[in-house]
Amino acid sequence: MSETKNIKMTDGPILSAVIRYSLPIVFAGMLQILFNAADLAVVGHFAGSAATAAVGATGSTISLIVNTVMGLAVGVNVVLARSLGAGDRENSKRTVHTAIAVSVIAGIAVMIVGILISRPAMVYTRCPQDALEQAVQYMIIYFAGSPAIFVYNFGSAILRTKGDTKHPLYYLTAAGVFNIFLNLIFVIVFRMAAAGVALATTLTQYLAAFLTIRCLMRQDDDCRFVLRETHIWKSQLIGIIRYGLPSGITQAMYSISNIQIQSAINDFGTSAVAGNSASSNLEGFISSGIAALNAATVAFAGQNIGAGNKKRVKKVIFVCLAVSVAFSLIAGFAVFFFSRQLIGAIYLPKDPEGVACGMVRAAFMMTTMWISGAFQVVGGTNQALGYSTAMMINSIIGICGVRTVWMQWFYPLRKSLEMIYICYPVTWAIILIANTAVLLFAWHRYSKKGMIK
Repeated sequence: MSETKNIKMTDGPILSAVIRYSLPIVFAGMLQILFNAADLAVVGHFAGSAATAAVGATGSTISLIVNTVMGLAVGVNVVLARSLGAGDRENSKRTVHTAIAVSVIAGIAVMIVGILISRPAMVYTRCPQDALEQAVQYMIIYFAGSPAIFVYNFGSAILRTKGDTKHPLYYLTAAGVFNIFLNLIFVIVFRMAAAGVALATTLTQYLAAFLTIRCLMRQDDDCRFVLRETHIWKSQLIGIIRYGLPSGITQAMYSISNIQIQSAINDFGTSAVAGNSASSNLEGFISSGIAALNAATVAFAGQNIGAGNKKRVKKVIFVCLAVSVAFSLIAGFAVFFFSRQLIGAIYLPKDPEGVACGMVRAAFMMTTMWISGAFQVVGGTNQALGYSTAMMINSIIGICGVRTVWMQWFYPLRKSLEMIYICYPVTWAIILIANTAVLLFAWHRYSKKGMIK
């Protein structure tokens, strides 16, 4: 089952296969960023900086709740990749149906929690007063789409793990075009501002989820989804939680630290929040490539671990690491070079102060994202080898711990945007060192004794 009509993961040239696997994910990520940029551009041009700040101020809180549970999708990747690599048809089928059932339950739970905490979260993070009400409305409407977000992402994880990275791209494209159309209708015609953007996003998430489930139901292999066979198998659930929950907690560490950072940025006013949001959106073009290489690492390494191809696992690691670092270096500096023009023309045409604030973030983030590219591939390898808990511990210490210390002890010495943003590359470097140490230990056990977790 490791061979599909799209990608061969357990034999053949690795570089070309990794690139073919990754490109649709990169394009999907970039499309998502473009559609998010369209959200910000529409509200920035037709609803003002307050609406832009409202959308931006919600990001960290939404990520904390959504990404914590979304980490379970990594567990789906690992469990399914090993089953497919080993040719275990029954476990593959059970993993698919367990994953979809879990995605629906998790999505409903996140929807309820997210709606309940929307206002308290915005007050706690000191959202600017002129953006507060719009931010609360945005969060409530956004979280109403949580079930669709989870179904789409878990379903896409299944398709990508089996080697089909194209269909998730097609569905995201269709949903994104629909999203832009709805943005223009809700924001310009109905003057709904941030709430209109949120409503458009929620409706398009449900479209993407529907298309993904329909695709899974039309598969002709062990990854076919049959509605009446939906069931949560204990063994598969334990595996998904075992490998996915640490990833979710890792994402939570990022989000918790980002909430603290977002609160500090909020103190600088609406323009700083808008500039931060615009620059962060641009970074997504680089992050999408890094995320694609991380996904490729988990899928390729996982299937070859399942198939017992030790030498090929090693080659996968080096290929993915080299491509990720090269991409993030080239793309990072290229995007940074045009950042001022892009932020000013697309996101904040009427807010020069916001553009200046966005450039501060860009200078620190885009030029150092190659460090993130390296540690994420190393971390993906560790996840494929079964060391998700170690990755979680590294993140607790390196992200939540170090960034909290930075914001509590160092930032007060000189309260500026520069002092906020410099903590990102510092913590990336710390995690790269920690992840590498784990990989050396894990690889020794695997290569010498064939031991995986």
